[in-house]
Amino acid sequence: MITYKAILRKNPKNGRTAYYATQVRLGQININELADDMSAESTVTRHDILAVLSSLQQHIIKNLQQGRSVRLGDLGSFHVDIVSRPSETEDKVTSENVKAVRVHFRKSGIMESQFQLTNSKMRFVNFNSILNEKTEDQNQTGA
Repeated sequence: MITYKAILRKNPKNGRTAYYATQVRLGQININELADDMSAESTVTRHDILAVLSSLQQHIIKNLQQGRSVRLGDLGSFHVDIVSRPSETEDKVTSENVKAVRVHFRKSGIMESQFQLTNSKMRFVNFNSILNEKTEDQNQTGA
C-alpha cells in the first residue's frame, strides 16, 4: 500500500496554494532485514543471503565506477551521469569541468507496470486514517 497525506504547497507556475497528496514513508528496511525476510521464505541461510547482497552492492559500485551501467533483471538498471561546467571549445573540456557525479536508477518495464495506477494491486491509504485507527485501538484497549 502507498500511504499519503495532504500537504499545502505553492504551485510554482501560478503561485496559488493548494493541497497535494504526498507519499508518507512508513519506515525503511535495511539489508539485514531483507536477508531475514528472504531467508524465512527459502532454504538459503540469512548469512548466505547477506554475503550475496553485500557482494552485489560492491559489484554495482565497482562497475559503475568503471563506466558501465548495471541491469538488475526485472527491477531496472543503475547508471552514472555527470554534471559539468560549460567550455567555449571542445578541447577546453577536461575533468575540471565536472561539478558532480550522480547515480541514477531507471526502473524496468515490468517494474513500471507494477506501479501504474491501472494496476489492480496498487492501493492507496490516507495516513490520517491509519493514525485514527491506531488511536481508536489504543482507546479500546486502554493503552
